[in-house]
Amino acid sequence: MTSSDCALILYARPPLAGRVKTRLQPAFTPPEALAIYEAMLADSVEKLIDMASGFATPFVSWSDEATPSTELSALLGRVQVEYQMGDDLGERMATTLQNRLRGGYKQAIIIGSDSPNLPADYVDQAFEALAAVDIVLGPSDDGGYYLIGARRLHPRLFQRVPWGTSQVLSITRERIKSGRITCHELPAWYDVDTPESVSRLWTDLQHMKKKGSEDLPARTFRLLAGMASARRL
Repeated sequence: MTSSDCALILYARPPLAGRVKTRLQPAFTPPEALAIYEAMLADSVEKLIDMASGFATPFVSWSDEATPSTELSALLGRVQVEYQMGDDLGERMATTLQNRLRGGYKQAIIIGSDSPNLPADYVDQAFEALAAVDIVLGPSDDGGYYLIGARRLHPRLFQRVPWGTSQVLSITRERIKSGRITCHELPAWYDVDTPESVSRLWTDLQHMKKKGSEDLPARTFRLLAGMASARRL
């Protein structure tokens, strides 16, 4: 496979105060929640570029009109930028995957911007699995999924799903089973959406730092280190 065969798409919201990471409040102030999101987003875009290097075309797909910072703009200059289309998350993802697959890509994968420490190997596994199955899923600990990929679109997986609830993964699995759709599941991971998940992320990043991991999301680490020293974690 080459970059002309595979598309890796990062779904993201514009970094606007009061519009992102609202579930982190009141444990974190609105400016702190925004700062956490901005750091994770920049690290996620940089990780997207690294993971796609050599074998996939990287896309950033915004949910709404975005005016990124200077630093983020520089990173976005290295990817293809687009906007999501659809009335809900399911329609948006289905449209994104359909556009990529009909546009000549043989495999398309969507990931989110809420997992800056997502192991790159999981994305490698996803692309490898799509050589043999129609759908690949990355189950999230909150009952959703952090990754979905396809080499053939199955619209039913995205229709009438209660997005943002703990039922998303179970409903998707049932539809895959009842539709006899070939699927591979990746190891479980987690999104950073709650104060508890921020604490988990900080613990994991400290372990990565101690091991000298090259995948350490540096901006997020620096921000959380500062919060920890100020006893905000």
